[in-house]
Amino acid sequence: MTSNELTFVKEKRESYFLIYILIIIFITAILTALRIIFYIFQDESTGLLFLDILIRNRDLNFKTNYALMNNGIIHYYEENPLTNEGAIYIYFWYFIFYPFYSIPLEISLYLWDLLRIISTIYIANKIKKLVKNKRDLLYFFLFSGIGYFADMYLNNTNWIIQLLLYESYIQLERNNKILSGIFFTLATFKITLIVVPFILMIIKKIKLKDLIYYFTPLILICIPYFIFPEYFLSMISNWILSADASSGFPMLNFFLIIWRIIQPAQLMFVSVIVLIIIINIRTVKTRYKIDSLIYISTFVFWVLIWLILLELALFY
Repeated sequence: MTSNELTFVKEKRESYFLIYILIIIFITAILTALRIIFYIFQDESTGLLFLDILIRNRDLNFKTNYALMNNGIIHYYEENPLTNEGAIYIYFWYFIFYPFYSIPLEISLYLWDLLRIISTIYIANKIKKLVKNKRDLLYFFLFSGIGYFADMYLNNTNWIIQLLLYESYIQLERNNKILSGIFFTLATFKITLIVVPFILMIIKKIKLKDLIYYFTPLILICIPYFIFPEYFLSMISNWILSADASSGFPMLNFFLIIWRIIQPAQLMFVSVIVLIIIINIRTVKTRYKIDSLIYISTFVFWVLIWLILLELALFY
């Protein structure tokens, strides 16, 4: 590749980055404004189905996490009367979230938003330098942007996972596997992330023996579950209950379960995982075929889940 071609690629990556940041700022401004509007009209009966749903679900995940903290760490997995559900994250999430719980909800919400946008811009800037192919960068920004919208609307935790997974991978690239494993362990408060080391092994970034760097800190941090097995069983019970769908319609229940497992907000950290897979495919032609297949099929899948759930919710 000539110097002119390299300059062109760098300019393209920079333009994608700037557009992405502008979109992120726009999303943040719009959803912040909507939160204020919803707060003003929350006590009024709108009579509009979608507006009612929008108001009810705004900041839903953050408010749920906030309410679950009222149980305290000892009773963390007991059913919370404010939410009628129990915690499903690994217990150390309590300590990660505690600083936000210790301040009023009205302030904590905006602090959470501020940290999300700072983290997102930070990662975007780092990814821009890491990824040499503008096509892969464009795909990453597209998926991360969709995830950012859903994550901010629900005020979910996926931006933290995105940050931790990125830092884990960067430390692996620097051959600091111990620190890489620690960042990975912190991300596993959402237990589905346990698959990440196996993905790294499949794409030959680590060997089988390197799994010790990832699962040793995870096992160590989970020692309380070995000491208090009933604590662990309570968490498992909550996982089972959270997967239960009781709408009365089997087809709707099926898609609701899928929805809970793979919400669009998770595209924030899914975008990092997919990017790690893509950039480690050495053959350019193979990479182009695989990244198109992964991104297009994932995008279509999520859109279909959205549309099917919406249609079922309206007609059932």
